[in-house]
Amino acid sequence: MEKQSFMHSLCNWMKSVTWRWVFIGCLLGYFLIHPALMVASHLMMQSGTEISLTFNNLITTVLSKSFSIQMMPWGVSFALICAFAAGLLGRIRQANTALRESERRYRELSITDDLTKLFNSRSLSSRLQNELDRAQRYGHALSLLILDFDNFKLFNDIYGHIAGDKVLARAGEILRRSLRKTDTAFRYGGEEFIALLPETTVHEAMKFAERIRLAFAEQEFRFNNKTQLAVTVSIGLAEYVPGEDSSTFIDRADQCLYAAKKKGKNCIFFQV
Repeated sequence: MEKQSFMHSLCNWMKSVTWRWVFIGCLLGYFLIHPALMVASHLMMQSGTEISLTFNNLITTVLSKSFSIQMMPWGVSFALICAFAAGLLGRIRQANTALRESERRYRELSITDDLTKLFNSRSLSSRLQNELDRAQRYGHALSLLILDFDNFKLFNDIYGHIAGDKVLARAGEILRRSLRKTDTAFRYGGEEFIALLPETTVHEAMKFAERIRLAFAEQEFRFNNKTQLAVTVSIGLAEYVPGEDSSTFIDRADQCLYAAKKKGKNCIFFQV
């Protein structure tokens, strides 16, 4: 049992990036760098006529002198120096990897809504402009969907903001599950969401929006271990008109959302 525990600890130690580099450096220092320096030193002390003989006996020289008992302290010294240098290099690489991961995570957090795991409104502007430029350049269709929960303020007043956050988090799951790879969803405001649908006409986007609406209507939320209810959404759709700017595009979709609310909610209104 103790032997297994020791072997397990040894394996974990060897898995460490830093100690792996130390181990490799130690081996290189003792079995490569130390013998090479010894051979070079030996060659420098030979006369010109003896150099050819020295090359012929290179292997013998390395084995007899570099790894002899007398030269072992030198070999250990070189091994320790190389191990230290390799360990330091390993730590530097490890630190650089951690720094890159931290930067990646920071960039991700700066454009992602923590609650819904969708892109936040800060990232909407640049992404929308890129899609508008692409649609304008290639003449492709582009649709924009704005989704808003019905009576969400009243919901928060009755069930509390913790329950409201659970609904918003579920909204993020539903949208991520429903999107294609080319689509992008954003949390636009408190309970408003936007989805960009490239190369999609408003009629095609209508089918997508209906799937979203039904997914919410059929979703049951349970609170306090007993309360179950459905939460509905209203959706506004607009298709990009060549030449219009992002603000106008969003405003048209927002007007459609307002029209859907006026129609009675839990429905979709679109505009070409």
